[in-house]
Amino acid sequence: MGPRRKFDTKHFDLKINLKSAIPIYEQIKDAVKIAIFSNKLNDNDKLISIRDISNRFNINPITIMKAYNQLETEGLLYSRRGSGYFVKVDKNKIEKGKSEIFQKEVNTFLKKIASLGYTPKELISIIKKIMEKKND
Repeated sequence: MGPRRKFDTKHFDLKINLKSAIPIYEQIKDAVKIAIFSNKLNDNDKLISIRDISNRFNINPITIMKAYNQLETEGLLYSRRGSGYFVKVDKNKIEKGKSEIFQKEVNTFLKKIASLGYTPKELISIIKKIMEKKND
């Protein structure tokens, strides 16, 4: 067996809520995506190993592999046999992904606001006041 190349593993903010209605593999996918989209993970950075995540959170490795495989299918990761998973930066995919996350979060926010009975006009007024305070 030849010499093994050692990769520096990049860590990112991975928090998993085992009681959440959001499946664990989706939580992992979202954390990786946000780390990539916010430049905490860059092109060719090695991700935390499946074994490390499994041990840290006591999660079935198959769940983590599902998240990583889906990210690979989406073109955000690539794998090297025996070495793990690495970030694959594609500017177009990153911009599209950032936009999708932004729209998803805004839609969730707007649904909550609407359920509280706020009108679009009231919402805009509140946002303007908040922005004015930040600029002072």
